[in-house]
Amino acid sequence: MKLAIIQYRSSVRGCMLLLATILLGSSCVKNRSGETDFSNLKPTVLIPEGGLATFSSEALVFPASDASDTANFHVNYAAVNVAPNDETIGLAIDTAAIATYNASNAIQYEALPDSLFSFTSTTVTVKKGDNYTGAIPFVVYPSKVDPTKNYMLPIRVSSVPPGSTISANYGTIYYHLIGNPIAGTYEEYWSRWNAADSSSGAAGALYYQTDVGAVTFAPNSPTEIAVVSQGTGETDIIDFTSVGGVLSNFSVSIPPVTGITVGSPTLIRADAVNGVYEIYFPYVNSAGASRVIVDKYVKQ
Repeated sequence: MKLAIIQYRSSVRGCMLLLATILLGSSCVKNRSGETDFSNLKPTVLIPEGGLATFSSEALVFPASDASDTANFHVNYAAVNVAPNDETIGLAIDTAAIATYNASNAIQYEALPDSLFSFTSTTVTVKKGDNYTGAIPFVVYPSKVDPTKNYMLPIRVSSVPPGSTISANYGTIYYHLIGNPIAGTYEEYWSRWNAADSSSGAAGALYYQTDVGAVTFAPNSPTEIAVVSQGTGETDIIDFTSVGGVLSNFSVSIPPVTGITVGSPTLIRADAVNGVYEIYFPYVNSAGASRVIVDKYVKQ
């Protein structure tokens, strides 16, 4: 399983667009002789990487074998001008937000246990002359995570400087992990034929079931995983259905790969009980030569 690092883009343009969106949405804006009056607007405190509108980008996708990894977020002091003083802002874990989310969404989450993360930044500061904090760390321990469970850890802005307000849409970041019954760490055994098919068997393969190392079945949803092959480098996407814990209707697809033309992939084995999956696909390389690949993944 992978747990996605949120990348913060602090470009002036991005900050100004977000600021304009927030400020123009305020009911306090007045029109004076055809001009927009911002003089009475309160500064708005927000988490630019947060909010339900960007929920998917708040997924934690780190390698399951990692002992620890860090995701970073920021707090913005969105105002007409920069912070006039050092502005102190409070942060808090908001487990009540999980129930609110679950009440209106199909995928249900449980609270991320304390043993799986570390978060100690209860207050942060926007320095005088700035509009945003430095990176705020959220540490997670991927190797301890049960990849079959859906976890969530919302962090909200809990207090703001006098005269400012908390953004209604971007006041919380929803860190989460999507559980999936086949997610986790697998060993990949890679085979390749410099031919249009694999009919020559092991004797005709350039590489045959070569152990190319550990890979991660990273959940895209409760019934879909993505795995990046260490052999060819393509991304194999496996979908299935789950009824009462029984998995069936397995299928595979491969997104376009730069430099090669991939033929239709076939899932020649999908053994959820023993954790073994084999994917066959042909491709034509940039020189026009035919190749065939078999990726075998074995659960560790």
